[in-house]
Amino acid sequence: MQIFAEHNTAMHALSSLATDDVETEYRAIEGTLLETARGRWFLAEHGRRARRLDSALLEDAIRRLQGSLREPPALLGQLKAEIEAVKAQMAETRGALLARPTVDESTLPTHAMLKAAEDIHDIAWSLQANPFDPKGCEQIARSAGKLYAMSQSQAAQSNRVVAAAEALETSANKLEGILESILHELQVDEDA
Repeated sequence: MQIFAEHNTAMHALSSLATDDVETEYRAIEGTLLETARGRWFLAEHGRRARRLDSALLEDAIRRLQGSLREPPALLGQLKAEIEAVKAQMAETRGALLARPTVDESTLPTHAMLKAAEDIHDIAWSLQANPFDPKGCEQIARSAGKLYAMSQSQAAQSNRVVAAAEALETSANKLEGILESILHELQVDEDA
């Protein structure tokens, strides 16, 4: 182990001497070249060529960077697919909200409201035969109250369904705008 440590120390000393020697030698050659017109011309031409090479390398790096920015990342395609899936799900949900129910309508509030209205109608016909029937009037009042409560509930439910459908439609339209932007960017990238 000690041999390696001595070797590393010796190499470090040599490299530091070599660096100093290289710098000294460079300055000596540069000074010699600056003494003559032809030497100054050579240094100026060498500088121009080195800058041109550096510029070419820099331009190439910029060109590659621009190319990488123009290529659509895989995320853009994934985003497009996810937005299309969400849009389809929203359309399906909106359709389900606005569709007529496929369940037994006798269990729906609408059926109960119609039944209450028929009961009121029947009671009203039976009252025509009796000039005053307190029990019949009470039945009418109860049925009318039920009918009113059910119609209020049904109206609120209908309003919620319509509002939800409108919100889904608005969201779907916004997603459509985003999707159009993504498709436009993909097309621009394909054309580039």
